[in-house]
Amino acid sequence: MKINYPNPSIQTKPHRDAHVQSHGMIFEHALNLANEYYYNRNLAVIYKKPTPIRIVKVDYPSRNKARITEGYYQTPSTTDYNGIYKGRYLDYEAKETNNLSFSFKHIFPHQIEHLERVHKHGGLAFIIIFFKKVNQVFIMDILAFQDLLAEAKAGGKQSISLEQFQTLGKQVTLGFTPTMDYLKAVDELYHLV
Repeated sequence: MKINYPNPSIQTKPHRDAHVQSHGMIFEHALNLANEYYYNRNLAVIYKKPTPIRIVKVDYPSRNKARITEGYYQTPSTTDYNGIYKGRYLDYEAKETNNLSFSFKHIFPHQIEHLERVHKHGGLAFIIIFFKKVNQVFIMDILAFQDLLAEAKAGGKQSISLEQFQTLGKQVTLGFTPTMDYLKAVDELYHLV
């Protein structure tokens, strides 16, 4: 008898909701499931930050079928997620890449500045990256990220390689419950164990 065990991959098969299949949404959905797991087990309270959108026009064919037909981003969003874990505020930006490196052009200066401020005030500030090609996720503290960015601005490489994430960051365990245990990597990176 052949038994097919599930593969703990972020990208094993398309999600039933079409909007979850779009760029970056599968990774985001996996993070949301992990955060729900942490919340339900009273381990942490971490939420996806809503993107500030200004609604301009709404179509009201009937009260229960109102539909937003026009809107725009009101202000640039800071980072993707924030919350509290083991008495510490945490804030992070989630990104993914199809390559074996992450280009600095895929993160905005205001996001880096926001994470720097979080760090200066004693919070845990990091980047979490999903390398789709190898189905691996890493976290990197904002200070290590800044050092590599400073090298890039001084004429160095304009991206961070997978090897650099392996050396300077912490790998996130992929699984089923939770889908990715990134708080275990946070414990290791920030010595919270």
